Order: sequence, then structure tokens, then C-alpha cells
Amino acid sequence: MEDQQLNVHVERSAELAVKKVFAILGVNVDEPREVEEFRENLRFGATLRRAADRGFLAMVVIIAGAVVAMAWAGIVSEFGPHK
Repeated sequence: MEDQQLNVHVERSAELAVKKVFAILGVNVDEPREVEEFRENLRFGATLRRAADRGFLAMVVIIAGAVVAMAWAGIVSEFGPHK
């Protein structure tokens, strides 16, 4: 019987801790709508992070391409036919 009481106290403590953490984050875990909105916000944040990563890669490729193009233009103008 003592183990059952301990389990009940541990479970209540865990539930209270989870509620407090989510309350700090501004989510009422007793409202399914708020929990779902929180989950959607997390998904949206992940989507933005992936898009930012791709955007950064695209920016690096564009800059590298511009540097190569400028170098090629310099080489062609220096060693190409002069009129």
C-alpha cells in the first residue's frame, strides 16, 4: 500500500511540475487548443530555421559565384584581346 501512495504522490508532483513549466511558457495544458497552438508554433519555428539554413547556403553560393565571375572577368580583360 505504501508503494501505491508513493506512486500517487510522484505522479501528482510530475503533473504539477509539467504544468508549472508550461505555465512559464504561457501554455495552459488543461486547454487542448492552447497545447495544439504551442505545437504548431514549434513546427513553424522549425520550418523557419530550415528556411534560414537554406537561405544562408543560397547566399554563400551566390557570393562565391559573384567572386568567380569577377575573377574571370578580370582575367579575360587582362589577358584577352585588346583593341
